[in-house]
Amino acid sequence: MNLSALLFDVARRVPRQLAVSDNRQSLSYSELVERITRLAGGLRAYGPAPGDRVLLALENCSEFFELLFACWTAGLCAVPVNARLHPREVEYIAENSGARLLVATPLLAEALAPLEASVASLERVISTRSGAYDALLASGEPLCPEPATSTPTDRAWLFYTSGTTGKPKGAVLTHRNLLFASQCYYADIDLLDERDTHLLAAPVSHGAGLYALPFLLKGAHQIVLPHFDVPAVLDALQRHQQVSMFAAPTMLTRLVHAPEVSAADLGNLRTIYYGGGPMYVADLERALEIFGSRLYQLYGQGESPMT
Repeated sequence: MNLSALLFDVARRVPRQLAVSDNRQSLSYSELVERITRLAGGLRAYGPAPGDRVLLALENCSEFFELLFACWTAGLCAVPVNARLHPREVEYIAENSGARLLVATPLLAEALAPLEASVASLERVISTRSGAYDALLASGEPLCPEPATSTPTDRAWLFYTSGTTGKPKGAVLTHRNLLFASQCYYADIDLLDERDTHLLAAPVSHGAGLYALPFLLKGAHQIVLPHFDVPAVLDALQRHQQVSMFAAPTMLTRLVHAPEVSAADLGNLRTIYYGGGPMYVADLERALEIFGSRLYQLYGQGESPMT
């Protein structure tokens, strides 16, 4: 069982449906899968063995999803890290995970380039805006037309905890873990289809990115914001239908205290799922006044699928 195979099925079913959009580009499901297969072939050409780790240090961008699924298509394990971590923290995760490759957005790639010399396992740091990345997407037939054969217990995502009580620890999430988390979303929160929109305003390296999976596996449209911004959220609600989003408590608090939110037409908002920290009771009550039954609370997003 490989999660990429499920995404490939979606691309065959709704090839022209928009899959991922950011402030630079929009990709249909067929375009996304083509890029995934080319990247997977390029990653394999670098020589990682099945199960090897690829560290992803990316700010919010559409490339996150093509790289995530390219890792799985090639039979590799993705290790996403928060773009705001200090280079020393990323160095620890690279060493601890034994990552063979590191792919980063340009500013992060520049800051993390010294890790090639300091991390024994790390062979290459690649920027998403570089000739090396373009080489992974080289023209011609995709080098990896179908996902690698994986078992349900194969590692898919090495999820590093926040390290509030010590150094971050890598929690292994398998293909089965992530599929089960997606099925829980359908059972406990919403059934989804290609009419849905998923707004990503929190870091894609954490819970927001993980919970893009149930949307992608149903053919929904992912809209990736570079960062959380109340006007940008409201703009998305005006332009798209059936919008769902993850909000950390701080984000939800900013939404409920923004005057323009109270006055906005929220008819296109389907669900806000939130978690990751405590909230004041008064803020939760205010959120319920504004958003009503659209709120769902999640927990347990590190060591196990969110509940």
